[in-house]
Amino acid sequence: MSLLAGLAICIELIKKKMKELEAISEETAKKPKELGTNEWLLRTGLADLRGIKRTKDDRYYLVWKDEKHC
Repeated sequence: MSLLAGLAICIELIKKKMKELEAISEETAKKPKELGTNEWLLRTGLADLRGIKRTKDDRYYLVWKDEKHC
């Protein structure tokens, strides 16, 4: 498995955890520790491409796409 594929799988697992914790807006965003992951993984461009955004205080949440929840 390539590194990129491994990172993509990790990001998808984090997204699943975010959905479970309802981290779906800036107000409900979670810290990496709450998500059970390292912040470096969330700071990758891949996380941003996969719909994960960071708040000013370094919490993370899933973004909406085309008016529908991810």
